[in-house]
Amino acid sequence: MTLELSTQARARFGVEPGWRFATCHRVRWSECDPFGHANHRAHFEWFEEARNCYLEAVGLPALSPATPGPVIAETGIRYHRPLAYGDEVLVTARTIRLGHTSFEMEYAVWRDGLCALGRAVLILVVNATGKKTPIPPELRARIGAHEPGLAEGGPT
Repeated sequence: MTLELSTQARARFGVEPGWRFATCHRVRWSECDPFGHANHRAHFEWFEEARNCYLEAVGLPALSPATPGPVIAETGIRYHRPLAYGDEVLVTARTIRLGHTSFEMEYAVWRDGLCALGRAVLILVVNATGKKTPIPPELRARIGAHEPGLAEGGPT
């Protein structure tokens, strides 16, 4: 489930200001390690789901060989608190930088406050050729409209 963050959702999950887009998730048994914690790889899968939903919401065209799509160039995560089987979490996503051919996103997992904070640098690539391509002006405008205060520029 994807949503624009409401005041109630912010309060329920302890989401800090600056986040507008979220997906709900319940930690599955298969996402837990032998210690009963949500495994580190699960967070990356949650970020992927939030990223794809976010990009669909801002109007990234459906992927095809000739249509530019995002490719991850760099990613990272900082874990703040463990999660366990059955925990209901909110996974947020936002764009924090727009370059010429790349953009940077942040993700967070919330349950009674921040549990994990991640980021990724993505490059827009034409799948059929593997070549970087500029972010189209219309996509840039839709992302900018969704992210007030977005800082443009920076490395590509």
